[in-house]
Amino acid sequence: MKNLTRREFIRIAGLMGGVSLFAGCQLLKQDMPVPEYIAGAPAVDPLETLLGVENVQSVCGLCAGNCGIRCRVAQGVPVKIGGNPYSPIAAAEPLPFDTPLEKSLTYGASVCAIGGSGIQTLYDPFRVAKPLKRVGPRGSGKWKAVSWEQAVAEIVNGGDLFGEGAVAGLKAVKEVGSGPALLASGADWGSTIFLKRFTVAFPRATLLQDRESTIKEIARAAAEAVFGPGGGAVDADYRTARFVIGFGDAPLDSGVPLVLLARAIANARVGGAGFTWAVVDPRLSTSATKADLWLPIVPGRDLDLALGIMRALADHHPETAKFPNQTLKAAVMGRTLSQYSESCGIPADTIRKIASLLASEGPRAAAIPGRGVLAQPDGLETAKVVLTLNRMVGSVPGSGGLLRRDDSFLIQAEKALLRSTTARSIPFDTGASLEALITWQADPVYDDPSSAETFFLKRDKASLFVAIGQSITETASLADYILPDTTYLERWDICASPPSVPALGIGVRSPVVGAIDYNSDMYVPIIRGTRPMEEILSHIAVELGLRGFERDSAGKLPTAWGFYRRTLDVLLTSMQSAGFPVIDPQQDIARVVQRGGLFAAESGRTVPAQRQDAVAYQVPQIKPAPASPPVGSDEFVLFTYSLPFHRSPESGLNSWLLEVLPENRVMINTADARRLGIANLDTVSLETRDGNTRVQCKAQVVPGIRPGTIALARGFGYTQSGVKTYLIDDSPSATDKTRGAGVNPALLMSTAPPSIVRIRKV
Repeated sequence: MKNLTRREFIRIAGLMGGVSLFAGCQLLKQDMPVPEYIAGAPAVDPLETLLGVENVQSVCGLCAGNCGIRCRVAQGVPVKIGGNPYSPIAAAEPLPFDTPLEKSLTYGASVCAIGGSGIQTLYDPFRVAKPLKRVGPRGSGKWKAVSWEQAVAEIVNGGDLFGEGAVAGLKAVKEVGSGPALLASGADWGSTIFLKRFTVAFPRATLLQDRESTIKEIARAAAEAVFGPGGGAVDADYRTARFVIGFGDAPLDSGVPLVLLARAIANARVGGAGFTWAVVDPRLSTSATKADLWLPIVPGRDLDLALGIMRALADHHPETAKFPNQTLKAAVMGRTLSQYSESCGIPADTIRKIASLLASEGPRAAAIPGRGVLAQPDGLETAKVVLTLNRMVGSVPGSGGLLRRDDSFLIQAEKALLRSTTARSIPFDTGASLEALITWQADPVYDDPSSAETFFLKRDKASLFVAIGQSITETASLADYILPDTTYLERWDICASPPSVPALGIGVRSPVVGAIDYNSDMYVPIIRGTRPMEEILSHIAVELGLRGFERDSAGKLPTAWGFYRRTLDVLLTSMQSAGFPVIDPQQDIARVVQRGGLFAAESGRTVPAQRQDAVAYQVPQIKPAPASPPVGSDEFVLFTYSLPFHRSPESGLNSWLLEVLPENRVMINTADARRLGIANLDTVSLETRDGNTRVQCKAQVVPGIRPGTIALARGFGYTQSGVKTYLIDDSPSATDKTRGAGVNPALLMSTAPPSIVRIRKV
C-alpha cells in the first residue's frame, strides 16, 4: 500500500466509516437499499463535469432560515447541496431574476454545515415507508403496516380499532362539532396556509402552536407592541447599525439564517465604520468571542439588565433617551442601578457603558431579544422591554439600527386565499383534552418528556392520535397511526424570509428527487409509500366531505402541486400589485419555481422608517424578579444553547453531523470544576434537585461560562428514531445506538425556572 498523507488517511477512513455504517441498511419497511452516494463522498466530485448532472433550485428545510439551495442531482440521486445564487439569503450578490438558468451555473452561493448535509435526511435509513397502525398499547413499540386506504378509512370512521373499545373517528368528531386539533412544527408560509385552510373547513378545528411556533409568535407580538401592528418581528440591520446588543442572541452560533448573518457581521466588523457589538449570554459563545463586550448574565435575569440600562439612560442621558410611557418610567425608577446590577450579575459600570453606546448611536443602535429571552417564562414582557430600549434612543425599524420589512403582500394573499376567514391558533396545552389530535413534524415529547405520561399515553386526553412524519420520533412512538410524510427535498412550499433578511420576497421549495408530471400534477416520491402532508390531509378531507376538498372530474384526489400552483398564482398577483417584477402571474409560476423563489432588488424596495410619535405603545407588565434559590456546593443553574451544526431532529440524527460531535457535554466553569475535582472529559452525574432524574455525560471544562452555572447543547439524547427496536409486522427493526448518544437537556429542566441541577464526578 502506498504511503498516505494524514489528509488522505482521514478522507479514506471517513469514506470507509460511512460505508460500514450504511452498508446493507434499508429504509424502515421498504425494500429499496440506501443509495451508495450517502456512504461518503463520491470518489469523483460530480462538479468536475456537468454531464448528466441536473441542477434544482429549492429552499432548505432544516431550520427557519429558509436559505436558498441548489441541489446537484446525478441519475436521480442528489450528490451535493450548495447555495442558490438567485437567493439573497444564500448569495452575497444574488443574480437578477431574469438571469438565464444556464448562465447561473457559473455562479455559486453558500449554505451552512446543516444545509449541506441534508442528503442524509432524504436517505435516513429509519424513515417510515408505509402507514403504520399500533397493535399494542400506546408506546409499546408494536406496529403493523397497513394500506393508505385502510389507514384513512379507520381514521375517518373510527370503531374498535385497537381492541380497546370504540374510538370516535374524525367523521363522528365532525358531527358532534368538537373538532380536531392540528399541531404542526416548522410549517412555512405555504404549508401554514394549507393547514389553516383545512382547519377552517373542519368545523371547530384548532391549529396548535408548538414551542418554536410560540417563540416566533412572542417575537412578533413583542415587536408590534413596541413599534405598532403589522410590522412583524424585527432584527438588527448589521449593514448600517453602529451598535448592537443581543440579549440571549448568538447569531454566529445559531443565527437564522446562519450564513447570511455571519457574513453581515463579518462585514460590519471589518468595514471600518466603527461598529460595536455586545452579547448578553451566560456562556462565552462563538458570537461572544467575536464581540466587543461579553455580558455573562445570571440566567433568566435579562429583564433586570434591560431595566438597569433604562435606569442608566434616565440618570446619565436624560436629554437623549425618552421613556415612551410614564408608567414604565415609574417602574424603572423604583429600583437603583446597583440593585439591577446585583440582580442580573453585570457590573454597574458595564451597564452604564451599554447605556452610553445606545444613547450615542441613537437611531443606528439596536437592542435585540434572541431565543434565549423569548423562550423564558416571561419572554414576551422581557422582549417588550428590550425592544423599548430602541424607542427610547430613537431607533425604530428602518432608521438604521433595526431592519424594517414590508410583507404586506403576504398578508393580502392570505386574505384572498382564506377569503378573510381566520383559523383559531393557540399554544399547545398538555392539560387540555382533545377528541382527536393530528401532528405534523412536531415532537413535543422531546421538548417535554413528562408530557408522554401526562398527555400522550392517556386516551382520555386524545382519544385518536395521528402522527404525520418521516420517522418514529419521541412523540410519534405514542401515536395510534403514523402516516409517512416526504422530506423537505420531496415537497413544495412557499417560504417567507426571516426578520433578519433585508431583501423582500419569497423562496419556493420544490421536489429535488422523485418523478413529477406537471401536466397531471402528480408527484411520485422516491419511497412510493410516502406522501406529502398536503395530499395526506386532502385524502382525509375528501372522505370527510369538507368544503373545498373534492375529487376532480376524473375522480382523483387533490394534489400538493395543484394547491401550490393555485397559491402561487394568488401570491404572485399580490406581489405584482406590490411592485415586484411579475409580468404575468400564471406564466411566471414556472420561472419562479425554477429559480427557487422571487426577490425584489433592494434599491427598488426601500421601506421608510416609522415615525416614532405615530405608533401606539403597549406598556410591558413588569413583575419583580423572583428571589434566587439557595444553591448548594454541588448545585448549579442549568441552561441550554444551540450549536451551529446541530439543531433540529433532522440534523441531530444526521450521521454526517454526529461525526462532528457525537454527543453533548456539560459545560462547567474552570474554577467550579477544580473545586469539585472534575477534569475535562471526566464522566459526571447530573441529577435534578428532587432526585427523580439522573443522567451521565462528559464534562467540558472551560473558563468561558458564568461561575455557578452549567450548560448543555440541545438536540441530543434521543430515545426513538432508530435508537429503540420496534416490532413491525412481528419483525424487529434495526437500531443505531449512536443516534441516542448524549443527554436531552429537557429531562433536567424545571417547569418553573431556574433549573437547579447537582453535578458530581462519577
